[in-house]
Amino acid sequence: MEIKRIVPNISSNQFEISKQFYIDFLGLKLVMDMDWILTFASESNPTAQISIVKEEKIHTKNSDIMISIEISDVDIVYDKARSLGLKIIYPITNEPWGVRRFFVKDPNGATINLLSHVHI
Repeated sequence: MEIKRIVPNISSNQFEISKQFYIDFLGLKLVMDMDWILTFASESNPTAQISIVKEEKIHTKNSDIMISIEISDVDIVYDKARSLGLKIIYPITNEPWGVRRFFVKDPNGATINLLSHVHI
């Protein structure tokens, strides 16, 4: 068996706000836009994807969802999150295991752990 990709799905009825978050804030590309699902992908790594699915299609609590996204420069994205007034729930921190990260809530209530590896 070969795994080609793994895509997390977040339930939502806020497609336009989700588009702003994942396109404008995180810089992902919208690769599928249907009536009930949006799929976003990284332009540099197209198998790195996330989908937003109409709430009635999946039945999960978004507050229980946590997604980690490794990025090249977490400080730039942290500054961008602050300037946009996004809900940061864990401030930027250098962790003892070698990552620098912060947590932000997406518009649907999912926690996004944005991180970069640091050289210790």
